[in-house]
Amino acid sequence: MVEEAQSLMRKRWLVNLALLAAALVLAAALWSHPKPAVRSAPPVLTALKPAAITRITIERPGYPTIGLERTARNRWRLTTPLAARADRFRAEAIANMADAAVEDHFAAPADLARFGLAPPQTILHLNGVALEIGARHPFAPLRYVLNGGTVDLIAAQALHPARLTLDSFLSTRLLGRQIQPTAFIMPAFSVTRVKGIWRLAPASNKISNDHINSFVDKWRYARALRVTRYHGRQPVIGQITIRYREGVGGRAHSRLLHVDILSTTPEVVLLRPRERLAYHFPQEIGERMLHIAP
Repeated sequence: MVEEAQSLMRKRWLVNLALLAAALVLAAALWSHPKPAVRSAPPVLTALKPAAITRITIERPGYPTIGLERTARNRWRLTTPLAARADRFRAEAIANMADAAVEDHFAAPADLARFGLAPPQTILHLNGVALEIGARHPFAPLRYVLNGGTVDLIAAQALHPARLTLDSFLSTRLLGRQIQPTAFIMPAFSVTRVKGIWRLAPASNKISNDHINSFVDKWRYARALRVTRYHGRQPVIGQITIRYREGVGGRAHSRLLHVDILSTTPEVVLLRPRERLAYHFPQEIGERMLHIAP
């Protein structure tokens, strides 16, 4: 019995020694294996942060200069060539160019024309920092950017000069966030907010409060498929008056907004005459903004 116990203990020691040896070999292998190199972040176009961009200017040969400004409420407005609400996402996409990753770069050569930089396709000013945008790289999805005395290459999808049109920067939202409607006076009926409840006139037993609230929400959150500048060639066929409050609390003021109807087929086109901007809606959506149906 004693011999069997001693034999069992020896076997356990041998097993433990084998496990220890295996652990030491594994530790040595891990220690000697080269650690992966830590890749540094790629350089960026400018030292500016996108959130700090407050002024954007876009110059394209043969097109009017586009000016954008960020307001104190973190909203974007067009300032040039016309004053209007700007599409926030489009403006911020341009501001994000400030820290676009630079995939490669080289000293600016004398012959810039072969890179589409003499003249550039677009000159982008971010808070006064000028970036000259050139052609796409012929063999890679990259675009040339003249940045001071250096030509940088950035991802081509970050910027498409041909898409930097004035209309593309116009906000597609028909009513701004600051507008708080209190009445919609339509050609055939009106909807007015009375003590917190929207009322239809003339009243109809077939129209529920849910229908009325849905109608109001369609106006409050209406976004057009596209916005174009109005040149007066399309006649006005009707008018809508919106009474609203602008401001907060005791500083809110009651105002009127007139919206003209230019078309109801094949699309509904609504005009804000003061801005001379036409908002184009699919016919089905536009009809729900013009009528309340049970």
